[in-house]
Amino acid sequence: MGDMVNKTVVFLAVDGFEARAFEALWQCFGWQKNAATRIASFNADDQVKSVDGLVNTHSDMSFAEASEMTFDVLVVADGVTANAIMNDQAAMTAFMNANDHRAAIVSVGDGVKALIAAGIASGRTIAAPSDLRDELMRAGITPSDQPMAASDNIFSASGEADLRALCDVVSDYITGLEEEVA
Repeated sequence: MGDMVNKTVVFLAVDGFEARAFEALWQCFGWQKNAATRIASFNADDQVKSVDGLVNTHSDMSFAEASEMTFDVLVVADGVTANAIMNDQAAMTAFMNANDHRAAIVSVGDGVKALIAAGIASGRTIAAPSDLRDELMRAGITPSDQPMAASDNIFSASGEADLRALCDVVSDYITGLEEEVA
């Protein structure tokens, strides 16, 4: 599995986020894959605390700053964050710019709602919770029957997926892009 030294993974998170997928992916990308990990929220230095209180940190950039960056991976790992950012123009711009630059875009569970709001998921196959099936289809998305899906540069998990495997697939995609350029 590809090492992600010199790669940047930006996690979008808001206060009250759901930590399970966030923590698993943070550990995988940051500690196991050696990527630089950053957190974007509404403002730089926002307190970002999980709903269960187990994760309590601060963002190191705003959504507006993230929208102006070029990074390798953009993650929305929960529905609380997705619902909070759907009407935030800077967050939506971060998704659109990441998509334009072929960055890996990762959604877990209800995080797919942010991809729908950004208008970048139509025509793709996405893994998401079964209760979102109709919403996905209305947005022109093919719901995956598997717990994990990869469609172009969008990587998604329904919530029951092996998040380490998702991280590995994303890492392979990013290191594969690097090999294409070399």
